[in-house]
Amino acid sequence: MSGIINMTIPRLRKELLKKFNNIPTTVISDCLNRMNTMHAAIKPVFTPVKIVGQAVTVQAMVGCNIASHKAIYVAQKGDIIVFDARGHLDTSVWGGVQTIAAKKRGLGGIVIDGSVRDKKEILKLRFPVFCKGVTPAGPHKGWSDNINVPVSCGGCPVLPGDIIIGDEDGVVTVPYGRASEVLKYCADIVKKEREWVKKINDGIETTKILGLDEKIREFKIKISK
Repeated sequence: MSGIINMTIPRLRKELLKKFNNIPTTVISDCLNRMNTMHAAIKPVFTPVKIVGQAVTVQAMVGCNIASHKAIYVAQKGDIIVFDARGHLDTSVWGGVQTIAAKKRGLGGIVIDGSVRDKKEILKLRFPVFCKGVTPAGPHKGWSDNINVPVSCGGCPVLPGDIIIGDEDGVVTVPYGRASEVLKYCADIVKKEREWVKKINDGIETTKILGLDEKIREFKIKISK
Protein backbone atom coordinates (compact mmCIF):
# COMPACT_ATOMS: atom_id res chain seq x y z
CA MET A 1 0.00 0.00 0.00
CA SER A 2 1.28 3.49 -0.82
CA GLY A 3 1.77 6.22 1.76
CA ILE A 4 -0.61 9.09 2.50
CA ILE A 5 0.09 12.82 2.46
CA ASN A 6 -2.72 15.05 3.73
CA MET A 7 -1.84 18.66 2.92
CA THR A 8 -4.12 20.40 5.43
CA ILE A 9 -4.84 20.30 9.16
CA PRO A 10 -7.64 21.94 11.19
CA ARG A 11 -6.60 25.44 12.20
CA LEU A 12 -7.09 27.26 15.50
CA ARG A 13 -7.49 31.00 15.74
CA LYS A 14 -4.02 32.52 16.22
CA GLU A 15 -5.17 34.50 19.27
CA LEU A 16 -6.27 31.27 20.97
CA LEU A 17 -3.02 29.47 20.17
CA LYS A 18 -0.90 32.34 21.53
CA LYS A 19 -2.53 32.00 24.95
CA PHE A 20 -0.49 28.83 25.53
CA ASN A 21 2.81 30.72 25.20
CA ASN A 22 3.08 31.63 28.89
CA ILE A 23 1.75 28.38 30.34
CA PRO A 24 4.31 25.79 31.52
CA THR A 25 3.99 22.19 30.37
CA THR A 26 3.61 21.18 34.02
CA VAL A 27 0.41 23.18 34.41
CA ILE A 28 -1.02 21.84 31.14
CA SER A 29 -0.22 18.27 32.19
CA ASP A 30 -2.00 18.85 35.51
CA CYS A 31 -5.04 20.21 33.67
CA LEU A 32 -5.15 17.05 31.55
CA ASN A 33 -5.05 14.82 34.65
CA ARG A 34 -1.34 14.04 34.05
CA MET A 35 -2.23 12.59 30.65
CA ASN A 36 -1.08 13.75 27.19
CA THR A 37 2.53 13.95 28.37
CA MET A 38 5.23 12.43 26.18
CA HIS A 39 7.91 10.05 27.47
CA ALA A 40 10.40 11.70 29.81
CA ALA A 41 13.25 10.82 27.43
CA ILE A 42 11.98 13.30 24.83
CA LYS A 43 13.84 16.48 25.75
CA PRO A 44 15.08 19.64 23.99
CA VAL A 45 18.52 19.60 22.39
CA PHE A 46 19.18 23.02 23.96
CA THR A 47 17.68 25.21 26.66
CA PRO A 48 16.09 27.60 27.40
CA VAL A 49 13.38 26.76 24.90
CA LYS A 50 9.64 27.05 24.45
CA ILE A 51 7.53 25.81 21.56
CA VAL A 52 3.83 26.27 20.94
CA GLY A 53 2.24 25.27 17.67
CA GLN A 54 -0.10 22.93 15.87
CA ALA A 55 0.99 19.43 14.92
CA VAL A 56 1.91 18.34 11.43
CA THR A 57 2.40 14.62 11.96
CA VAL A 58 4.85 12.21 10.36
CA GLN A 59 4.50 8.44 10.65
CA ALA A 60 7.59 6.57 9.48
CA MET A 61 9.17 3.17 9.18
CA VAL A 62 12.18 2.72 11.47
CA GLY A 63 15.14 4.74 10.18
CA CYS A 64 13.28 6.31 7.23
CA ASN A 65 13.00 10.07 6.85
CA ILE A 66 11.48 10.73 3.41
CA ALA A 67 8.21 12.01 4.88
CA SER A 68 9.93 14.39 7.31
CA HIS A 69 11.55 16.21 4.37
CA LYS A 70 8.18 16.62 2.66
CA ALA A 71 6.50 17.63 5.94
CA ILE A 72 8.73 20.71 6.11
CA TYR A 73 6.88 22.00 3.04
CA VAL A 74 3.45 20.77 4.07
CA ALA A 75 3.74 22.64 7.37
CA GLN A 76 2.99 26.34 7.67
CA LYS A 77 4.84 29.00 9.64
CA GLY A 78 4.80 28.22 13.37
CA ASP A 79 3.70 24.58 12.96
CA ILE A 80 5.42 21.81 14.92
CA ILE A 81 6.42 18.63 13.11
CA VAL A 82 5.62 15.62 15.30
CA PHE A 83 7.65 12.67 14.06
CA ASP A 84 6.63 9.15 15.09
CA ALA A 85 9.97 7.40 14.51
CA ARG A 86 8.90 4.44 16.69
CA GLY A 87 11.35 5.28 19.47
CA HIS A 88 14.32 3.87 17.53
CA LEU A 89 17.57 5.40 18.81
CA ASP A 90 20.36 3.89 16.72
CA THR A 91 19.46 5.61 13.43
CA SER A 92 18.96 9.35 13.18
CA VAL A 93 16.00 10.62 11.15
CA TRP A 94 16.68 14.36 11.39
CA GLY A 95 19.82 16.42 10.89
CA GLY A 96 21.38 19.68 9.83
CA VAL A 97 19.93 19.87 6.31
CA GLN A 98 16.35 19.49 7.54
CA THR A 99 16.98 21.93 10.37
CA ILE A 100 18.18 24.61 7.95
CA ALA A 101 15.14 24.06 5.73
CA ALA A 102 12.69 24.07 8.66
CA LYS A 103 14.13 27.28 10.06
CA LYS A 104 13.99 28.95 6.65
CA ARG A 105 10.32 27.99 6.42
CA GLY A 106 9.63 29.56 9.82
CA LEU A 107 8.44 26.36 11.49
CA GLY A 108 8.03 26.33 15.25
CA GLY A 109 10.09 23.21 15.97
CA ILE A 110 10.16 19.44 15.72
CA VAL A 111 9.40 16.69 18.23
CA ILE A 112 10.85 13.26 17.42
CA ASP A 113 10.23 9.90 19.08
CA GLY A 114 13.71 8.90 17.96
CA SER A 115 17.19 10.27 17.31
CA VAL A 116 18.84 13.16 15.48
CA ARG A 117 22.36 13.96 14.32
CA ASP A 118 24.34 17.12 13.52
CA LYS A 119 23.77 18.37 17.05
CA LYS A 120 26.46 21.04 16.72
CA GLU A 121 24.66 22.52 13.73
CA ILE A 122 21.29 22.38 15.50
CA LEU A 123 22.79 24.24 18.45
CA LYS A 124 24.24 26.87 16.13
CA LEU A 125 20.92 27.37 14.34
CA ARG A 126 18.92 27.47 17.61
CA PHE A 127 15.99 25.75 15.95
CA PRO A 128 13.92 23.94 18.62
CA VAL A 129 14.45 20.17 18.39
CA PHE A 130 13.02 17.74 20.94
CA CYS A 131 14.17 14.12 20.66
CA LYS A 132 15.14 10.96 22.53
CA GLY A 133 18.73 10.61 21.40
CA VAL A 134 21.65 11.70 19.24
CA THR A 135 23.67 9.41 16.94
CA PRO A 136 25.91 9.90 13.90
CA ALA A 137 24.23 7.01 12.04
CA GLY A 138 22.18 8.33 9.14
CA PRO A 139 18.69 7.39 7.86
CA HIS A 140 17.50 5.54 4.78
CA LYS A 141 14.87 6.60 2.27
CA GLY A 142 13.43 3.27 1.31
CA TRP A 143 9.86 3.35 2.53
CA SER A 144 6.54 5.01 1.74
CA ASP A 145 5.57 6.91 4.91
CA ASN A 146 2.61 9.07 5.96
CA ILE A 147 2.00 12.75 6.70
CA ASN A 148 -0.90 14.17 8.72
CA VAL A 149 -2.35 10.93 9.98
CA PRO A 150 -2.98 9.97 13.64
CA VAL A 151 0.32 9.00 15.31
CA SER A 152 1.74 7.95 18.65
CA CYS A 153 4.74 10.03 19.74
CA GLY A 154 6.42 9.29 23.04
CA GLY A 155 3.45 7.18 24.10
CA CYS A 156 1.07 10.06 23.44
CA PRO A 157 -1.65 10.10 20.77
CA VAL A 158 -1.32 13.06 18.42
CA LEU A 159 -3.76 14.05 15.69
CA PRO A 160 -2.98 16.57 12.95
CA GLY A 161 -3.80 20.03 14.29
CA ASP A 162 -3.38 19.14 17.98
CA ILE A 163 -1.54 21.74 20.04
CA ILE A 164 2.05 20.92 20.95
CA ILE A 165 3.72 22.66 23.88
CA GLY A 166 7.34 21.98 24.82
CA ASP A 167 9.80 23.45 27.31
CA GLU A 168 12.67 22.35 29.53
CA ASP A 169 10.45 19.80 31.29
CA GLY A 170 9.37 18.02 28.10
CA VAL A 171 6.40 17.94 25.74
CA VAL A 172 2.63 17.87 26.26
CA THR A 173 -0.22 17.83 23.76
CA VAL A 174 -3.66 19.40 23.88
CA PRO A 175 -6.34 17.87 21.66
CA TYR A 176 -7.48 20.37 19.02
CA GLY A 177 -11.09 20.37 20.23
CA ARG A 178 -10.20 21.02 23.88
CA ALA A 179 -8.08 24.17 23.53
CA SER A 180 -10.52 26.63 25.14
CA GLU A 181 -11.45 24.21 27.94
CA VAL A 182 -7.81 23.52 28.82
CA LEU A 183 -6.91 27.21 28.79
CA LYS A 184 -9.66 27.89 31.35
CA TYR A 185 -8.39 25.14 33.66
CA CYS A 186 -4.82 26.42 33.25
CA ALA A 187 -5.83 29.93 34.31
CA ASP A 188 -7.45 28.50 37.45
CA ILE A 189 -4.32 26.48 38.34
CA VAL A 190 -1.94 29.40 37.72
CA LYS A 191 -4.06 31.59 40.02
CA LYS A 192 -4.11 28.88 42.71
CA GLU A 193 -0.33 28.37 42.53
CA ARG A 194 0.26 32.10 42.94
CA GLU A 195 -1.84 31.97 46.11
CA TRP A 196 0.25 29.00 47.35
CA VAL A 197 3.49 30.91 46.77
CA LYS A 198 2.16 33.91 48.69
CA LYS A 199 1.24 31.67 51.62
CA ILE A 200 4.65 29.98 51.56
CA ASN A 201 6.33 33.39 51.65
CA ASP A 202 4.09 34.22 54.62
CA GLY A 203 5.56 31.23 56.46
CA ILE A 204 2.71 28.74 56.08
CA GLU A 205 3.81 25.13 55.68
CA THR A 206 3.08 23.37 52.38
CA THR A 207 1.47 20.48 54.28
CA LYS A 208 -1.15 22.94 55.55
CA ILE A 209 -1.61 24.72 52.22
CA LEU A 210 -2.16 21.46 50.33
CA GLY A 211 -4.20 19.77 53.03
CA LEU A 212 -1.55 17.09 53.57
CA ASP A 213 -1.71 17.21 57.36
CA GLU A 214 -5.18 15.66 57.07
CA LYS A 215 -3.77 12.99 54.76
CA ILE A 216 -1.03 12.19 57.26
CA ARG A 217 -3.65 11.73 59.97
CA GLU A 218 -5.83 9.68 57.63
CA PHE A 219 -2.93 7.33 56.88
CA LYS A 220 -2.21 7.11 60.63
CA ILE A 221 1.44 7.93 60.09
CA LYS A 222 3.34 7.86 63.39
CA ILE A 223 5.35 10.98 64.08
CA SER A 224 8.03 10.46 66.72
CA LYS A 225 9.43 13.31 68.79
